[in-house]
Amino acid sequence: MVPRPRDRRQQLIRAAAQLFWRHGFHRVGMTDIAAEVGIGASALYRHFRGKEDLLAAVVDESLDWLEAAMAQAPPDAAGTIATVAEVVLARREFGVLWDREGGRLPVAQRRAVRRRLRRAVERVAESIEDNGLMRARAITAVLASVSYHLGKVDAAQLCRISDALLTVELPAVPTESAVVGKDPQEPASRREALLAAATRLFAEHGYPSVSLADIGTAAGIAAPSVYSHFASKSDLLNDALTRYIESIWLSLHHILRTADGPADALGRAVDSYLSFATANPDLVRLLLSEAVNLPVEQQEAISRTWREFEAELVALLRRARPELAADPAPAFVLGAIGIVNGMTLVPSLRGQAEIGVFAHAVLWSA
Repeated sequence: MVPRPRDRRQQLIRAAAQLFWRHGFHRVGMTDIAAEVGIGASALYRHFRGKEDLLAAVVDESLDWLEAAMAQAPPDAAGTIATVAEVVLARREFGVLWDREGGRLPVAQRRAVRRRLRRAVERVAESIEDNGLMRARAITAVLASVSYHLGKVDAAQLCRISDALLTVELPAVPTESAVVGKDPQEPASRREALLAAATRLFAEHGYPSVSLADIGTAAGIAAPSVYSHFASKSDLLNDALTRYIESIWLSLHHILRTADGPADALGRAVDSYLSFATANPDLVRLLLSEAVNLPVEQQEAISRTWREFEAELVALLRRARPELAADPAPAFVLGAIGIVNGMTLVPSLRGQAEIGVFAHAVLWSA
């Protein structure tokens, strides 16, 4: 009889982390995880009661590693950031799993995870002398963003980006732009009302937890009438995300036609995306966390169009900065987008001018 490996539990945690990250919690079964490590499902249940138990172990294991590494990190900013960069690359799936699947964890554990993450940001802030917390939030947004893409990036590039965020000059007096009107108006169109309600509910509660009846109620429309406008819940999600992608592409097309060179186009494109994300954080949330719930064909179409948008910004950066080698440019663009996405999703940060300053600093980091 072949002896059971001592690290079987660890193997299962790592296999589950990768499968949940790439395919979504709802699409992965216990048999899939067991097969990944070459055992039967019954053997898996000797270690974990179910998928939720495995997800909890994945989250705790990643945070345990992060905290242990930070406890040994040099106290200066460079050393602390380098340590965290190594961890997030080794546990690249964590950001997505927490953001997308964290709602499946027990309430007590969710609160504990939030406390641990907040403490990690504070630990980074303690190593920074000037505007420590704000800079730490930008740096951790960049570091967390590697979970949302498969682009090539290494710890050295993340540290290089972080250096720019440590030194960029921030506004002397923080400013905040208006993100909500004094008298916002509801759409008269029933279809638009349903899309607005679905976007908000999916972002607040997660796609799996929201029903078509919930959306109809929120829009003030009887549940059977919803089917007059949308055949399924996934059609609502797909239409919301398609509108999001088309909106940023429409803006980019205008910028490309009216730009005064690649640097001007790139700067305006980043500002435009920041304005859109600031005004539409729920749509950003859907792209980052809920697109995985779409049927595979629709999900791939959304992902492909989004990657093409990122590729346009990379092309602009390479034209604006021909001294860049071929590989680093995507890391800079993805870092800037990560700052916009990560910071605009935090209500207390949304609309603050520092976000744009940080995003531009990433693109022009030396």
